[in-house]
Amino acid sequence: MTNLINKRILLSRKSKGFTQKYLAKKLSISLPTMNHYETGKRVPASDFLARLAKVVECNPGWLLSGEGEMQIKEEYCYPSPGSSHSNMEGFVLVPRYNIEASIEGGPVINSEQIVDHLAFKEDWVHKELGTNPKNLLLVHSIGDSMEPTIHSGDLLLIDRSKSQVNGEGIYLINLEDGLMVKRIEWLLNGSVVIRGDNTHVSREQVLPSKDMEKLHILGRVVWMGSKI
Repeated sequence: MTNLINKRILLSRKSKGFTQKYLAKKLSISLPTMNHYETGKRVPASDFLARLAKVVECNPGWLLSGEGEMQIKEEYCYPSPGSSHSNMEGFVLVPRYNIEASIEGGPVINSEQIVDHLAFKEDWVHKELGTNPKNLLLVHSIGDSMEPTIHSGDLLLIDRSKSQVNGEGIYLINLEDGLMVKRIEWLLNGSVVIRGDNTHVSREQVLPSKDMEKLHILGRVVWMGSKI
């Protein structure tokens, strides 16, 4: 298995005998963009990968994650014109980034850090999370500052539309060039309390209103997945 999406895009195109120019036209993108996807200079969005899987008739699970067989099987078939079902119907694809949010800080999120996508039920995203799937991203946590709520290695689903503190919650933040996940509470005097749930290793920090430009809220943690 490999997480190199660009290599799988190239392989899927060649499996059909398509040229870059032909496939770019079929997908309604420019030839340079197609080239950048195959060379790894750019990471495609999830909707492009879904369209590509349909055009080249490959297993979308393999295209997204490298798992399973490349060749499409009957259970993965996309509907023919007039049909109403496909294996991706009712699901949305959320990008997972190759970054780790910790108490020590990390890099700023950018599209080049997308390594794959995970599927979530669209109905669940809308009804339970109350958000647009385009607002979501996935990152892994490291460190023990948020235990027992969040453990190191947990997969965190971030809602970027919730970039304003509303009461108390757990947020992905960038503070003085450090990327981290912390519990944040907005006080009536305009200051913000930043803390971890593990009081043994994490100190509470109060950021006064005059220093608020140092704090960048990237989104709220709305779901997490962890190993048993």
